[in-house]
Amino acid sequence: MITGDVVQFNEKHKWCGCLGIVTEKKEYINDIRYMVGVPMPEKGTAYIFSMESANELEYIGRAVLAEANEDEW
Repeated sequence: MITGDVVQFNEKHKWCGCLGIVTEKKEYINDIRYMVGVPMPEKGTAYIFSMESANELEYIGRAVLAEANEDEW
């Protein structure tokens, strides 16, 4: 996954079923941490962290109007 990808939290996460957009990807020694922005009507955006090793995210597709680093394309 890269920044700008649309993901859904699966049953392994307490936000199960929610859609969000990957807003940040940070690599660690043996893992990757994703920051996912989940829009909340009339409340703004909730930013939720998930480690790749936890397998809590399902890839849905590419967001049409999202920014991404050019080196990730």
